[in-house]
Amino acid sequence: MEQCPICLNKCKSNMWSRDRKYLDCPQCGKYTADAKIEMLIGRRRLTQRQKANISGWLAENEGYEITSENLDNFLIKLKLPSFIDRADSLLCHIAARSDFAGASIQFDKSFISRAWCVNEEELQAVTDYLITTKRIFVIIESQIWLNKYKVLANGWIRLEELSKTNSKSSQGFVAMCFSDDLKSLYEEAIAPAISDAGYLPHKVDLREHNDKIDDEIIAQIRRSKFVVADFTRHRGGVYFEAGFAKGLGLEVFWLCEKDDLKNLHFDIRQYYFIEWTNDNKEELKRRLTLRIEGLFGKGPEKS
Repeated sequence: MEQCPICLNKCKSNMWSRDRKYLDCPQCGKYTADAKIEMLIGRRRLTQRQKANISGWLAENEGYEITSENLDNFLIKLKLPSFIDRADSLLCHIAARSDFAGASIQFDKSFISRAWCVNEEELQAVTDYLITTKRIFVIIESQIWLNKYKVLANGWIRLEELSKTNSKSSQGFVAMCFSDDLKSLYEEAIAPAISDAGYLPHKVDLREHNDKIDDEIIAQIRRSKFVVADFTRHRGGVYFEAGFAKGLGLEVFWLCEKDDLKNLHFDIRQYYFIEWTNDNKEELKRRLTLRIEGLFGKGPEKS
């Protein structure tokens, strides 16, 4: 056992190669990192909030690989979600771990990360809100790790509301690397596929948005019916946007350039990917249109 460099809890660790290791932390979850991750974290003198945000992100994106590059360009710049979003995230986590409605589950360290909290005291503020709104019931013991949590009827109703938030939306959000050489992918395949299915494609393509998560992106994902995510070049922002959409219960359509599939983070390889090459964009468009229509039917914008 060694110490997690993010939350400082004891965790399991194995070297995958000379320069990369695998960590299994009770709070941050399972992730991989540069073998010198402790030194990388130590040099940056991260605040408690930055570490809590990274822990929350890792917990929601199992298998993520921390590198020096994405640590500087993405992870340390993560914004704290709204209080309501954090409460909803914790509620979803408790519900997902419950075998059935009415079941109680015992506290564990993952509650702290799922609510993007710095410590147990901040977690208490989030759970107090869920208790006050009658979404959960907590059997409080002498020590927090003995507490038991149960989702109440109001909590299940809230979860149903979250799953229906975007049922009337006609927008499809596109998450991808918007470098110049990938513009044709959007213009010739992704956007036409969404339009042909009867929905409105939406992208945030300003260059500074690559690997940057801001309020506009979060708001647009919330307004969308689904997300089309192309992982070619493996931008950290695309991983975040797809993970955030999954957390909201939105459908994600997974794309990647054929030769880049081998570089996907292992935690998302379980999903069905539509692969593409530069000479088969028309086939990509056709397959993506069929996938969208197959799940949602023809959209309201279909001519």
